[in-house]
Amino acid sequence: MADPLQIVATQPIPELAVALLAPLGAVRVAGVEDDAAMAAADVLVVRTASVDETVLARAPRLRAIARTGAGLDTIDLPAATAAGVPVLYAPDAGVAPIAEGTIALILAATKRLGELHGLVADGRWDERYAYETRDLADTTLGIVGLGRIGSAVAQLAHGLGMQIVAFEPNDAAPGPEGVPVRRLPLDELFRTADVITLHCNLDERTRGLVDARLLASTKRGAALVNAGRGELIADEALLIEALDRGSLSAVGLDVFAQEPLDPGSPLVRDPRVTCTPHSIGLTRAWNERV
Repeated sequence: MADPLQIVATQPIPELAVALLAPLGAVRVAGVEDDAAMAAADVLVVRTASVDETVLARAPRLRAIARTGAGLDTIDLPAATAAGVPVLYAPDAGVAPIAEGTIALILAATKRLGELHGLVADGRWDERYAYETRDLADTTLGIVGLGRIGSAVAQLAHGLGMQIVAFEPNDAAPGPEGVPVRRLPLDELFRTADVITLHCNLDERTRGLVDARLLASTKRGAALVNAGRGELIADEALLIEALDRGSLSAVGLDVFAQEPLDPGSPLVRDPRVTCTPHSIGLTRAWNERV
């Protein structure tokens, strides 16, 4: 009889996952910096940890890496391939909750919920008339990245009466079924959309995609949401600059270039910015599906 697998989860996993994996072997939680755990690991279950050639070299028994999510930018795929280690992922598990969370961030931005909460908290109730909010119906949503999640966002936004435009770095992406989508070059999308949301994969083509030049061309007063990857934005300080000059009216962020985000960041202190801790997809159902 084969020895039980040594399964190492780099972060805690749900009890359901432990129960499903228990018949295959012993499950433990340990970080990739734990030399003893890496040396013994047959399987790594990874949420946010990075697995590069250094980690792989310290894990000579490794037979598989299971990434509990859709993105693979934290896994060195060429190094894993060279080591003969398959990489598995769960591309569909988070589609619905992330799409719903994106709509929540869009609503927070367009309805200016952070600023209006501040009025109540500071006793400035009568100033509410000075804050214009936006209807989503008949406004234009620009989706950057029309894969699984971007397409699900398009479906929900279409149901709210939004017009959809999109830019897709991978021209082969089919897009959402039954939703009219006008595909535009990236520059034109930023000039056209009232709300922009980022969902493309992070790679060398898209890292720093949203830069100073692109933000300067944004339709004045647009809202920007990023629930994709923090590094899609060249420099998060550019967002505050765009807010201050009026290129953007509000920002919603679930992801950041450096996580966790520094609590002293200007993004946290600005009521025009809604920040969530890379968590909009972490529903109970997501945990079970993934």
